[in-house]
Amino acid sequence: AIPTEFFAPFVSGAVEVVRSMTTDEAAEDGFRWSLTLISKTLVRTILEGSTIVMKAINTNQEKALVKAISVSPRGKRAMELLNITVGTQSISPLYWAIESGSLVTAHAMINDLLTIRAD
Repeated sequence: AIPTEFFAPFVSGAVEVVRSMTTDEAAEDGFRWSLTLISKTLVRTILEGSTIVMKAINTNQEKALVKAISVSPRGKRAMELLNITVGTQSISPLYWAIESGSLVTAHAMINDLLTIRAD
């Protein structure tokens, strides 16, 4: 995972590169505004979307996922593995695990989802 404190220096560096490529102030301002907006959105998503399940996915360790999901009530376990909402956006942690290559945690998630529990 990328630490959120690196986003602002990245934006500054990217704006400096664009500044060296053009003399058009409107283009530079537009680029700065756009990249700043994207940066703020990403930082917000990282901070608000950092559930224990998503953190476990980033480690790609089955033990971390089992520990993260063990605190969830049985009635909510599946939803915590299948859907989280950040602001108005939703994402599937299972899909994220597969998409990001965290296949160890994806396998553990599927096993947990398919486990029959006596409730």
